[in-house]
Amino acid sequence: MKQLFNYHGHTSRCGHAVGTDEEYVQAAIAAGYQKIGFSDHAPYPGQYHPEERMDMRELPEYIRAVKELQERYHDQIDIYIGLEIENYQAFQKELREYREMFDYCIIGQHSTALRDGAAIGDYYVENDDGHVLLYAGQIKEALEAGMADIVAHPDLFMYGRAQWNDACEQAAQMICDAALAADVPLEVNMGGIKRGLRTIGRQTRLVYPYRRFWEVAARKGNKVVYGLDAHDPAEYLKKEQYDIVDEVIAGLDLHFIKELNFRHKL
Repeated sequence: MKQLFNYHGHTSRCGHAVGTDEEYVQAAIAAGYQKIGFSDHAPYPGQYHPEERMDMRELPEYIRAVKELQERYHDQIDIYIGLEIENYQAFQKELREYREMFDYCIIGQHSTALRDGAAIGDYYVENDDGHVLLYAGQIKEALEAGMADIVAHPDLFMYGRAQWNDACEQAAQMICDAALAADVPLEVNMGGIKRGLRTIGRQTRLVYPYRRFWEVAARKGNKVVYGLDAHDPAEYLKKEQYDIVDEVIAGLDLHFIKELNFRHKL
C-alpha cells in the first residue's frame, strides 16, 4: 500500500457517487487503510443540486451516519468527518462554520460561483488564461484564510486545456506558494483515471494529474498526498490507481508525507 490513509471520499448524498457509507468503510478496511475520511461535497443554502451536492437538510444525517460508523468500526479503522468545500464569496459564513465544525476540510474548487445550484464559470469547461488565474486565486484566498487542510486536484485547471503557458505557470506557483505558506499538502488526485485517456491538443493523457504542475510542486518542496476521490467503494480496492498516477509524476522529487492527522471534533 502506497499510503495508509485517504481523506478524499464521497457518499451517495452528492448524487454522483454510489454505494452505502458502510460499504466504503468495509472496502477501506479490506484494502488495508488505517485512516479514512468522508469529505462529501459541502451544501450551501439555496444551492441544492441532485447530481452535485447534498441538501443543507441532509447535513445532520450525514454527520450522524458517519459517527455511527466511527463507533461500529473503531477497533478496525480511524474514521474522520469532513467536507469538500469551494471558496465561494456568497457563502463565507457557511465556510467558516464548516471549518470550525468538521474534523477537516478539503478545498476542491470546481467553479467560480453557484446560481440556483448550478455552476457559474465551470473550470472543467472554462480554461482560458483568465479562468486559470481565477481558479488559482480562489484557492490561494482559501488557504490564506485557513479554510482547508488539503488542496484537492490543484491541477484541475488543465482538465481540458491543450497547452501549458505563462498563465498556467503563474497559477501553479500561486497555488504551490500558498500551500507552502499555509503548510497544507497538495493532492495527487486519482479521480482523473475514471475519465480515461483523452486526446487534448497534441497530447493523449489523463485530464489530471498534469505533470507540469507537479514539476512546480517538486521544485518548491510542497507536501504531497494521494487522494482516491472515491465515488464508489470499489475504488478503495483498486491499488493499481497508485501506479497509474505515478507514471505521470515519475522521476519528480515530490515530498509525499507518510502521516496526516486531524483532531476528532464531532
